[in-house]
Amino acid sequence: MAKVLYIGGCTRSGSTLVDRMLGQIPGFLSTGEFGLLTTHSLVENRLCGCGLRFMECPFWQAVGQEAFGGWDTAEAKEVVALHPQLTRQRHLPLLFVPALSPSFSRKLRRYRELLSRMYEALHTVSGDEVVVDSTKAPAYALVLRGVPGLELHILQLVRDSRGTAYSATKRQIMRDSVDRVVYKHHYAPAVITLRWDIYHLLFDVMRVLGASRLVARYEDVVHEPRKALTRIAAFAGRPVREGDLDFISPTAVELHVDHTAVGNDMRFAHGAIAMREDDAWRASLPRSSRRAVTLLSWPLLKRWRYT
Repeated sequence: MAKVLYIGGCTRSGSTLVDRMLGQIPGFLSTGEFGLLTTHSLVENRLCGCGLRFMECPFWQAVGQEAFGGWDTAEAKEVVALHPQLTRQRHLPLLFVPALSPSFSRKLRRYRELLSRMYEALHTVSGDEVVVDSTKAPAYALVLRGVPGLELHILQLVRDSRGTAYSATKRQIMRDSVDRVVYKHHYAPAVITLRWDIYHLLFDVMRVLGASRLVARYEDVVHEPRKALTRIAAFAGRPVREGDLDFISPTAVELHVDHTAVGNDMRFAHGAIAMREDDAWRASLPRSSRRAVTLLSWPLLKRWRYT
């Protein structure tokens, strides 16, 4: 079966960094937010992490050829059409119980069949054992749970809600868009905190329903990367071996070029990357926002030792 390590959680959680760090371990393939391939890559043809546009990247050309005979085929276009009909957060009730809508269930079954071929193509082309997908959204994780031939492991990546809230207020231009200026989504602190709460609780529900899940804190990965990656790799079913973590030094990680299809701008950074916690929120998040975020997320902050 194709092994997929799905990084789930809320946006602005450090998932791109964790995705890429895992991708440096032999046997792990970093793909970025693979669940957004349809819009960002197949429709908008944005930049791959290697610096080439998606459609010009030899790696992704090979994946498309292996899965469907190319990205311009009817089946590839079918993936693009089905994606927004099935993976929005408003579809969560039907993703939990597809039988509530026969038409939704039929589309979901077909979408999962096509996704199975895409993930299998990733394994075949790369030769890696574990595909790392940092899409994060719980809705897409529910889709993947039913993909035939896929062994899904969910890494629930947690970051302090106040750090997430501060990061989500920033207005940033995405470097991967070539043809037009695209701003990264930004949110009011209360809005992103409610999403932070709901998304993490949804992954709790998936665990209760039998999903394979491991919780890891972003802050722990940054401060103790060797310990954190060793634990995560074992959970994914491919334990690290001697020398696998030599890319980690006491103060930095050495990141090679990855074919991350979607993600934040740090996927374009290569070479030695300093390992430090992004805790600018401690000085820059307004006091009123900090109080509101803390209040709205207090139970989970306490649960994950952020209080």
